[in-house]
Amino acid sequence: MRGEVYYPQTAFDNLNRQREAAGEATFANPRNAAAGTLKQLDSRLVAKRPLSIVLYGPGELRGVECATQEEWLKMIKKIGLPVPETFLYAETKAKLLSAIEELDIARKKFDYATDGAVVKLNEWRLRYALGATSKAPRWAIAYKYSAEKAVTTLESVTFQVGRTGTITPVAELKPMQLAGTTVARATLHNFEEIKRKDIRIGDHVTVEKAGEIIPAVLGAVLEARTSKVKEIKPPTHCPACETELGWDGIFLRCPNPSCPAQTQRRIGHFAQRGAMDIDGMGESLVEQLVLAKLAKDPADLYDLTLEKLWGLERMAEKSAQNVLDGIEASKKADLWRLIFGLGILHVGAGSARALASHFGSLESLVQATEEDLLKIRDVGEVVAKSVLTWFAQEDNQKLLQRLRKAGINTQAQQKTVQSGSDKLAGKTFVLTGTLSEPREDVKERIIAAGGKVSGSVSKRTSVVVAGENAGSKLADAEKLGVTVWTEAQLAAELAKS
Repeated sequence: MRGEVYYPQTAFDNLNRQREAAGEATFANPRNAAAGTLKQLDSRLVAKRPLSIVLYGPGELRGVECATQEEWLKMIKKIGLPVPETFLYAETKAKLLSAIEELDIARKKFDYATDGAVVKLNEWRLRYALGATSKAPRWAIAYKYSAEKAVTTLESVTFQVGRTGTITPVAELKPMQLAGTTVARATLHNFEEIKRKDIRIGDHVTVEKAGEIIPAVLGAVLEARTSKVKEIKPPTHCPACETELGWDGIFLRCPNPSCPAQTQRRIGHFAQRGAMDIDGMGESLVEQLVLAKLAKDPADLYDLTLEKLWGLERMAEKSAQNVLDGIEASKKADLWRLIFGLGILHVGAGSARALASHFGSLESLVQATEEDLLKIRDVGEVVAKSVLTWFAQEDNQKLLQRLRKAGINTQAQQKTVQSGSDKLAGKTFVLTGTLSEPREDVKERIIAAGGKVSGSVSKRTSVVVAGENAGSKLADAEKLGVTVWTEAQLAAELAKS
């Protein structure tokens, strides 16, 4: 079954009261508390926190058949499992809009925040027929309610330093209640936005929670402005390291690569799941490593030992060893993960894949010229110049030398080097069952050969690749007459010259 874990509002309020009484920092909102709890390495700590779950979707089904979403929800509710507090069936557009309005009233009494209604096709057979894109199903859509807004006073502005040195202005607000939580800070995005919205310190400002989660300042209440307001002036020096700042288009940046604020975010970016995927290397641990001066760049992670980790908060021998195991495993990561993890300005995961695919090795990429880079379909002038600038810096060259010395993989896996291949062009694949290698790796190989990968079977599916114990997706393929391959057949197709 599929669902979502959440922190009930009442339990969250109790938790914050307990933390405040104990002199500990309180959590900003239930979402952060739930996410932070699930990332904890100590399962005993997780068990002490009253997380809840709501189930609404099917996973892989065996020995169970349902024809509709309504039937599914009633069945799992009868079993005794938690389902959405309100689910309504509508046969017409008018009834659908009425149900959305009804839910808008009901959701205010839920013990968790919501920001919309999800509208789904009831009949599962119609879902199979419609299928899904690579990002979302075609049989469901989200209806977002208007975000709750409130007016408060902008008391001051502070400045945060991002991974690439970007300075982000943050509004320090007179605390207020908004969507169930106390809000005292909100993003102002950038200085161009401040100018466009004409926001000043001392203004009454309108604030909303984007997605009921992230507070943002919408603008100033101009009719309430007084002569005491002050202009928000960009800082001239970095708030973290005092280095003189410079403008890059509309963005103000700190050019110091050793800036401690940048260091923390840079290492966190390198270790995150989408990059080098170092298990156990969360934000809290990264912060501790930087403060303890155990890590000043990503290469320092590969010098960590049990002795160095033991002294950190909540880091017993087993937890420390798990982190070290995660660091060791990351040495085998594909080249594109390393390129993305380096945090080169303007180089996202897609550009990193393209660079790894085209050059095949880090050494070849380092030697590339602007002309070489511009030959790649997903690389434009901005990305090309950013890549050249990054590799030309002496500190970055030293970082790469240390990463190589640590044993980091600098070669693209064979499947990645096939970039530009059209062996599977025009074909959409669905993977099911237990495969002999990580599913993400198989997916990358298909993409590298020009194919697409979807999460569900439909008439538009070209091939279903079935591993051991394949379940409902294989059954769907057989019903719709979709071609089914084994892993061996996929490998044979990819191996064709």
